[in-house]
Amino acid sequence: MKVNKKVAKVLAISAVMLSGVSLLNAAPTQAKSFSKAVTKIAGNGNYAIYHNVSNGGPSGKFTSTKYFKRGQIQSKKYVSTKKGNFWDIYVDGRHVGWVSEKFFARNQISVAKEVSLVSNPNYAFPTRDAINYVTNSQGTAVNPDKVNVSKAHISTKGGTVNYSYGKAKASVNISIYDGEEAGADKTPQKGFKTSSTWSGSSKSSSRNWNAAHHYSSETSGNTFRSNGLTLKTRLFQPRFVSLGYGQAADAMGQVGVIPEGITVNGGIFTTSMFTSSSNQHGHLVSYNLNALGSKTAAQNLTTMSWSNFKHYASNIKVSPYIKLGHGQSLGSSSSYIYVLANDNKYTNGPKSEEILQIRKSDMKINKIWTFSIASNRYIHNATFTNDGTMYALFHNGGNNHYEYWKVSLDGDAWKANEVGATKGSFISNSPVQGFAYSNGRFFIGFNDNIFQVSESGKAQKHYKFNVRRELEGMSANGSKLYVQFAQRAELTEGRI
Repeated sequence: MKVNKKVAKVLAISAVMLSGVSLLNAAPTQAKSFSKAVTKIAGNGNYAIYHNVSNGGPSGKFTSTKYFKRGQIQSKKYVSTKKGNFWDIYVDGRHVGWVSEKFFARNQISVAKEVSLVSNPNYAFPTRDAINYVTNSQGTAVNPDKVNVSKAHISTKGGTVNYSYGKAKASVNISIYDGEEAGADKTPQKGFKTSSTWSGSSKSSSRNWNAAHHYSSETSGNTFRSNGLTLKTRLFQPRFVSLGYGQAADAMGQVGVIPEGITVNGGIFTTSMFTSSSNQHGHLVSYNLNALGSKTAAQNLTTMSWSNFKHYASNIKVSPYIKLGHGQSLGSSSSYIYVLANDNKYTNGPKSEEILQIRKSDMKINKIWTFSIASNRYIHNATFTNDGTMYALFHNGGNNHYEYWKVSLDGDAWKANEVGATKGSFISNSPVQGFAYSNGRFFIGFNDNIFQVSESGKAQKHYKFNVRRELEGMSANGSKLYVQFAQRAELTEGRI
């Protein structure tokens, strides 16, 4: 049967309208795609997320940004519509959907609220270290190196530092305090017999963390035992908490794959993540262990059910791309995460070191201090036990002993006192990989070895394992010791 062309056109329009899409809302023509994903920064508001978008605007609302605003957000494309720009977002590496550009923090520079520096002519604080993030007019993250600063470095004279990028502006007041020289006067106590371990990178991996198993997820936990200490798997972590290798267009995008340090407090587990062991900028990733009961599910963010993903995304927080130094020395209180952002390539000398206070609520730097504990004692390992106390470990190689320092916050100044020392090197061929403190005991971790000493430095226990994976940070909280292993990143828990 022949159909009149005019009738056919009417029938075609009717069919499209019945399907829920009008010809006026056909596929958008003003689309912008990127070969690699850019990093987006969430704002404060909650917005709808949609399945579809066209020239007329979005359609198919199915969820809200409230579940995802603390995750790592990336995008490969956006479209311009009659209702504004909409971006197709990925969260923690998983494709989610379309959201209004209004959701993002646009034309903003986020910086620490306060910076307090110890006066030191031998160290100049890089003022860009105070930056949490910088965004352009579309809410896309900009490398902090591109930000204009009124003073690039500060050492002995404070004042206001101004930051600008396009229409974005911010400022921070930097104060200076006079440090006090601390004396090392503790007599080292008898230590352990010096032993050795394997050195370099991990000699093994978890069961599936290898090319033969395509780096697939682990399906069961581990138990490691030594000298009365039993460590059991608490959480296998995702390989990436973002899109993976080569998919990010900027340094701020990839979260993983190298862990360096950990802290656990009140059920909140935080780890530092880097793309390279040589980087001094990276991300902190926090997991709410109280809400994530499974040992293995977090590995599968991109494949788990949608309802499970919303739950996990709501209980995982990712910091902006910030200065973390080596990222091995962490600690936390109920409200803050603390980072000793030191340079592990700097052996010893008069440089000051940075302490970052990061809000758990939004994973942004709240305050920065610098400090020095004593002449030519540069700290490479430390832990924080509360909002005003840091314990630091110093290897006095010239005198063949370890020193333990309590560093306390007094007003805006950190003041140090030596509390103990232990003779010997513990391990002859490996650097310290983790340091923790709890209930008058220090725990010093090397690959496959953990040493327990009293606060005064008396040798107590030596735990020797055969995991053959790098130990990447330790944390002690009450009667529990947490130890992280690399390849795949695995948090273990034991009683001490």
